[in-house]
Amino acid sequence: MPGFVCKGQLLFEDNFNANLEKGKVWSTEIMFPEAPDYPFNVYLNDRNLRVRGGVLKIRPVTLESKYGEDYVTQSLDLTARCTGDLGTNQCTRESSGAHILPPIITAKINTKNRFNFKYGRVEVRAKMPVGDWLIPIIQLEPRDYAYGSKNYASGIMRVAYAKGNAEYYKKLLGGSIMCDTEPYRSAHLKEKIGHDHWANDFHNYSLEWRPDGISLFVDGEKYGEVNPGSGFYEDAKTKNVTAAPLWLRGTTMAPLDQMFYISLGLNVGGLHEFPDSPTKPWNDRSNKAMLDFWRAKEQWLPTWY
Repeated sequence: MPGFVCKGQLLFEDNFNANLEKGKVWSTEIMFPEAPDYPFNVYLNDRNLRVRGGVLKIRPVTLESKYGEDYVTQSLDLTARCTGDLGTNQCTRESSGAHILPPIITAKINTKNRFNFKYGRVEVRAKMPVGDWLIPIIQLEPRDYAYGSKNYASGIMRVAYAKGNAEYYKKLLGGSIMCDTEPYRSAHLKEKIGHDHWANDFHNYSLEWRPDGISLFVDGEKYGEVNPGSGFYEDAKTKNVTAAPLWLRGTTMAPLDQMFYISLGLNVGGLHEFPDSPTKPWNDRSNKAMLDFWRAKEQWLPTWY
């Protein structure tokens, strides 16, 4: 069918007035998220994922609160209901030395099995999280990974996010990520500094995705534009992005020229999202990053609640 048949039409809307299962549009992820950002959490469909009063709420809780004290040193098998790749670390984990289980339970839902699209406008009314090392997920993810599944080679588009730490919470970010590491990771992220914490109230966050670029809005105000120019490849190759040559197979918007779906969720910590600093309790290059994060829970856990 011609690509313009849907122009101007509302294709999908969910006001969360019913439970997630009733609409059969959202799929709940049950898995240990891994590369490329290795967040310090596991996605479960548990008490921390609720739909209430027209609001989808995701609350981070400790693994110990569900399974018992020191459970991070045990094993956890999600195989029976895992939505990740069976037989991999996405479905089962066993602690070993400094490699503990992800100490936090969060949640993530997506429309991959029911609603995918190419080009259009996405608008989400949301309240950002408060708390150290929390990262909201309001993004578009590739259905088919046409340009590869590693290191964001097929790109993601973040409708909006504001990190939960006090030092970051006035900074709103949105745009595209097409590489897991700097300097190209943030090359196409746009920012807006707010007058107050983005978590103080609900705001309307919008991403307009077109064959010639991306526009970003908050409460109707445009604050950013992602322009591919003659193609994202040109800039990416100068920053040694290994996937960049594959983008030449597509349009100037490649890798952002395929079918994408909507994901909503919450991540905690991990690699690449937070620059190493004296106040950060782990180092991205350390093989015990997650353990160091967990050992510092007296510092960050009180900021969540």
